[in-house]
Amino acid sequence: MNEPAIGAICTSRAGHDKGRAFVIIGVFDDNHVLLSDGETRKFSRPKKKKLMHLHIEPQKAEEIAENLQNSKEILDADVRKALKLYGYNIDQKNA
Repeated sequence: MNEPAIGAICTSRAGHDKGRAFVIIGVFDDNHVLLSDGETRKFSRPKKKKLMHLHIEPQKAEEIAENLQNSKEILDADVRKALKLYGYNIDQKNA
């Protein structure tokens, strides 16, 4: 499994959100990350999920990672835009 990185795009492999794409916006501990998709999980209230339940994609939302590193404001629209840019549809589950 790839190491989780801030800004990495991942898809859920388990749970009620299975198949849904998220952006990693924080690392909680060695086994958990904080996720947002800008739609069901807003940036202000991220989802905490175990790494073993995620598939980390090779794409990375560089703009979000850079803004988080520089403590700049990030909007939910920015997260949605990043997912759409890499071909992930947040309106429905990706199977």
